[in-house]
Amino acid sequence: MSLEFLTRIARARFPLVIRRRSELDSVRLLKAAELITASVPDSALNSGFGDNVEAVVFGVTERGELAVREARGPDEAPLRRGKRHEDD
Repeated sequence: MSLEFLTRIARARFPLVIRRRSELDSVRLLKAAELITASVPDSALNSGFGDNVEAVVFGVTERGELAVREARGPDEAPLRRGKRHEDD
């Protein structure tokens, strides 16, 4: 899914060059949703024919960073040791 791909992108070094056709559609979708900044040239290379594609991801937007944080879910509370207070 694109959100998993976004999480992977968020951990990458930029600029990130994408050369897999399966990832190109995810880049287009994330860019359209304004979750990343990227360059996806309209060229014969990216036309849908063959396996050679290329896009460059420049970074994750604030909206994208928020989506990654929300996808992870809330952090777990730390474990407590010892006796429980009567107020709990």
